[in-house]
Amino acid sequence: MIDLNQLGAHTDLSGRLRLAILLPHITPDKGYRLFADIIHSIDQFDPDVPASIAELSFAGGGYGLWQFDGELTALTRHGHFGESGRYVYRYRLERHGQIRVPWFADPYATLSCVGTLSAFDLPPGPSSSWTDADFRVPAIDDLIAYELMVDDFANDFDGVIDRLPYLKGLGINCIELMPVTNVPEPYRWGYMPLSYFAIEERYGGGARLAALVDACHAEGIAVIHDAVYAHMHEEFCYRKVYAATGEYNPMIGPFAETMFGIGTDFHKPLAYDYFAAVNRYFIETLHLDGFRYDYVPGIYDGPNGVGYARLVYDTYQASKSMPRFQRPGGHSGIIQAAEYLDRPKAVLRETYTTASKRWWPMLKAQAMVRAEPGPVPEGLIHDLLLIDSADPWPVQYSHPVNGDTFPVAALQFVESHDKSRLMYLLSGEHSPWHGGFDLFDRDRSHWYRLQPFAIALMTAVGVPLLWQGQEFGEIYGKHDDGGSRVLAARPLHWNFFYETGGRTLTNLYRRLGRLRHHYQCLRSRQSWYYPDRSDLGRGLVAYLRSPDDPALPAAMVLINFGAVAGTLQVPFPYPGRWLDCLHGASEQDAWPLDLAAHATDVAVTIPSNYGRILIGERD
Repeated sequence: MIDLNQLGAHTDLSGRLRLAILLPHITPDKGYRLFADIIHSIDQFDPDVPASIAELSFAGGGYGLWQFDGELTALTRHGHFGESGRYVYRYRLERHGQIRVPWFADPYATLSCVGTLSAFDLPPGPSSSWTDADFRVPAIDDLIAYELMVDDFANDFDGVIDRLPYLKGLGINCIELMPVTNVPEPYRWGYMPLSYFAIEERYGGGARLAALVDACHAEGIAVIHDAVYAHMHEEFCYRKVYAATGEYNPMIGPFAETMFGIGTDFHKPLAYDYFAAVNRYFIETLHLDGFRYDYVPGIYDGPNGVGYARLVYDTYQASKSMPRFQRPGGHSGIIQAAEYLDRPKAVLRETYTTASKRWWPMLKAQAMVRAEPGPVPEGLIHDLLLIDSADPWPVQYSHPVNGDTFPVAALQFVESHDKSRLMYLLSGEHSPWHGGFDLFDRDRSHWYRLQPFAIALMTAVGVPLLWQGQEFGEIYGKHDDGGSRVLAARPLHWNFFYETGGRTLTNLYRRLGRLRHHYQCLRSRQSWYYPDRSDLGRGLVAYLRSPDDPALPAAMVLINFGAVAGTLQVPFPYPGRWLDCLHGASEQDAWPLDLAAHATDVAVTIPSNYGRILIGERD
């Protein structure tokens, strides 16, 4: 097991410094020597102040431990060296007196700095002050998730804290953070990590991430991290050092699929131990509530394999003793979502995965907005309601031996960071030369066509996931490849929030979020699609969302993707008073439909590019 208390950089109040790193097969008997070049952050860009040098000694062990333990002031001092503040360092590897690797970052550092640099503070910073002892992770069926990239959404972690009331107003109770670990480029999505323990300093570092998590928990919001374990930056220590030395690589090598080049080989013990330690650090030290695992095919070697399946199993077991994960019935509520687009059902059945991500509703939505308003592919409704009699969606995972049982769900989304916005596709043609940034001439006047997709998403079976800004019609385009896909900033157009279309869409999502939280039928696994009463050619869809408890209200969902109002003959399941809680400003003044016992099959007109959510009161 990897212990961060014994690795990375540590200081104490007396000025003592401990450095430790694991470098298997890099040993003194082969002529290797390892140095740390250290400089006070004030001096790092001053050409007249050289770095101080600490040589690490080899302690051995199975993973090849190198370490330094001594007084910082005992090193040769230059500039502000020895004073309080932040210090930056990087390692340098020599062999037989020749530099083999001029610099590489510490893969166990929890602090970083600009460029390929690790960091530590003297004296050490204070521990996080947590106030979340009473927080419990929401049940999987109760989640409304929101994916965001910190700098595009709000610049840094403190900016996200400031916008928590906005997110809570949407009904969000789970935030999925795109990768927040250190990357050397000033802007990058984060899917090629340089460090896995060091939180990106431009966002505020680990201390401010902890503050964000604590603030989210105070609002009842869970936080999960986008975990990127199948590939990493070319400057990552275990890629760079072993490529340069030719020594046997203890972490990198062929394992599963390799869409992004050779990545992590979980057959190698250090690889598994390293990423298991990363997961423990995020849930134990930073109090995060789970993970969205990026590109699971790259780390999956079967349901009993040593890669993904073992990692999510061990992470689940580690979470069971933590109070915030404990759910009625004894299972853990940790959120472990898999991006395994080709096998979303299998990964739920075979592993300790609680939610799975898939493309199909989004791809169908994109095809629809490119076309004239109206026709709806029946497959979209099947996707949103998880209708598949030949291969039903699993609703829970049960371990065949140890008895662990917990609910599982599909993640539902119609926009994602990988594809162009629906608003962009609605707003005209575009040239590949523009890279999706030809925003000045885009026509946003068709924003209303996004309304039925919002209604469908928020009444779907499974966990609705919003991609930042879709709630007010964000408009960026995207290419499937090229540098502009991942290396270009796309800050949210918060000005859209104040425009008519943006405010209308936002208010619709707010209303839908409130309805989903208030009515259990909209969170249940129970649905019934009426293919004989819908009119997909005209864009008219009807389905029933039933509660788990038959004493609670049901919801009749009617959606019109067409450009004109349409009427459906709707088979209501029971008589009584049905309120259109979507169309009205509140339940009190909602459009009512009173059904007598003999008249439960009635005609209902649905506004164009909109819908009705009729909630049936029970006597």
